[in-house]
Formats: sequence, structure tokens, C-alpha cells
Amino acid sequence: MDESLDLTPFSAVLEALQDLSTPFPARFLRHFSDLTRRNLKDFQQIWPNLPELRKVSLLEDLETVLESDTVVNFDELARVLLFDPVAAVRVIALRLLWECEDSRLIPDLLTLSSKDPDETTRATSASVLGKFVLLGELETIRADLYTEIVNHLVKIVEGNDHARVKQRALESLGYSSHPSIPGLIQNAYLSNEPGWVSSALCAMGRSADDSWAAQVDKMLSSPDPDVQFEAIRAAGELELTGSREKMLAALEEGVDDEEIRLALIWSLSQIGGDEVKEKLDELLLNAVDDDEAEWIEKAIDNLEFSSSSGMQISKLPSEYEDEDELDYEDDEFEDEENYDLDDDDEEDNE
Repeated sequence: MDESLDLTPFSAVLEALQDLSTPFPARFLRHFSDLTRRNLKDFQQIWPNLPELRKVSLLEDLETVLESDTVVNFDELARVLLFDPVAAVRVIALRLLWECEDSRLIPDLLTLSSKDPDETTRATSASVLGKFVLLGELETIRADLYTEIVNHLVKIVEGNDHARVKQRALESLGYSSHPSIPGLIQNAYLSNEPGWVSSALCAMGRSADDSWAAQVDKMLSSPDPDVQFEAIRAAGELELTGSREKMLAALEEGVDDEEIRLALIWSLSQIGGDEVKEKLDELLLNAVDDDEAEWIEKAIDNLEFSSSSGMQISKLPSEYEDEDELDYEDDEFEDEENYDLDDDDEEDNE
């Protein structure tokens, strides 16, 4: 069945969501896209009575749909859940808003990033604010809002919150051209704490300032995988041609860590050069599976597009963005079924 033609009334979708005896049908997930006011009100009425696991499972499945379908939009749904009593719900709602550019979201993000009782919620909110720092640099939101966001994030970095929250705030500030930001990045880099160094490198990559080239290049060979990953990503975003040979050599020698290997491939496609094209073609011929082949093909497309237009298709694809993940390994979750896109539902969709 063509999901785009599914005319199931929203009331039936909500009934299925409340039927805890069966997994929620995957074919209904797209019904939560672009909710009308009436449907949103009906959803809010039944939501408080759902078990926590049912809520989390639904939102995780919506996130999966969002990653693969550029047409759906769950912004309205996510926004009404930003202050849900369940921290896991708030965090996933924030992730559903990752691409949202509506400046009306800013006040909620400012509140959540500083006042929410949950550390992961505060950290994720600080990360989402990075989108609006970038929009401020591009002058697509009001200057006063941009200033408020930057001052707010600087206050977090210089404050007493948990390190993870402060690090996400620093990463968001990487997009800012405010004169105080390079000093914050440099202090984090010199801390020798892997978490802070990783965040500093992330901010460097976002800064569009190749004066960070030496620091980034040095960390390409870091023994810490998180630091190395961020250095590789920063080298690509800054298009550091001076790091190209070192990164090609790393691929030639072989990389056991899959995320680092794929990050190298993507960053090299951003840096470009004939040697890179030759290497990517070679890797494609010897790809270990279809997923790797697809990734390399995307990198080749990015390389060719960049070479012909002087622009990049994108930064490192979202599946390798460093977002805060939640750990649902509690016993109460282990004994329950996760409502992912299972085989039965996929058959229903055909």
C-alpha cells in the first residue's frame, strides 16, 4: 500500500496508539506529520495516559522516519512535547526539531538549556541552539535574538553546569563570529580533556576559520577515537588541503573503526583533489557491503559537485552527527517490545 494514499482517519491512528496489546503499525507513523490543530488537540488528550515505553517507542520510530523521508515534518508534534514530564520524551522531541528554523522555538530552547532538571535535555537543547547561531550569522533571524542566544551559550560555557552541557554549548558557539568565541575554543582545546578537546574541534570545524588548521591537523592522529573523529570532521569542513595526505595515508593503512573510516571518506570528499577521486573510486570497487558502497557513492557525488560548483552538498551526513543519545537499558525497557519498523508492518506497506 502506498503510504502517501493512506486515508485512515486520525481517530483510528490514535486508537491504535492506545491499543497496547499490539505494536503500533508503522504505516500510521506518517499520520503524525503536519498535524492540524484539531488532530494535535486530540493527540494531547490521549498522550498523558500512554505508558512511558509506548511514548518513547513512538517518538524513536518517528525519528527513524524523519531520517529517511524529507517530506514529513513532525515539528508541531515535537513542540507540544518539549515540556513533557518524561525526560526521554523531551530529548527525542528536541531531536525531531533538529532541522527546525522557526525562531519562535528559541525561547523554549533557552529555557530548556538552562533550567531543565535533566542533564541530557539541557545538553540537547544547547545543541539545537547551534542551528539558530548559524541562522544569526546568516542574518536570517533578528539580531537581538542572535545576541541573546550567543550570550546565553557563553554563560553556560563559563558557568557551573555539567561538562557535557557546557561542551554542547561550546560546539553551538562554533558557528559564531563573536570575538570572545576563539578564546573559549582555545581554552577547551588546551585542557587536554578528551571531551573538551572534541568539542573544541567540533567548534573549529563550524567556524569556517582555517587559522585552526594546525590544531586540527595535530589531532588527526589522536589515540582517542572521539577526538580523532572530530578532527577528521573539522578537517573536511575547513577543507584543509594540508591534511589530505595524512588522511589518505590513514585510509591506505586501514582503519578498524567504521565511523572513523567513513568520516575520513566524507571529509576527503570535502577537501577534494585528484588523489581523492582515485582513492574513492578504488574504495568503491572494493566496498565490503552495499551500505559502504552507498556511502562512498555519496562521497563521490559530493566531491564531483564541489569540484564543479565550488560548493559542498552537505557536511557529514546526519547519521554520523554527534547527537546526545539516551540509554534505555533499564530493566523495565528490556522486557518490552520496541515498536520499530518490523517486517510485518513493512509487508502492510507494500
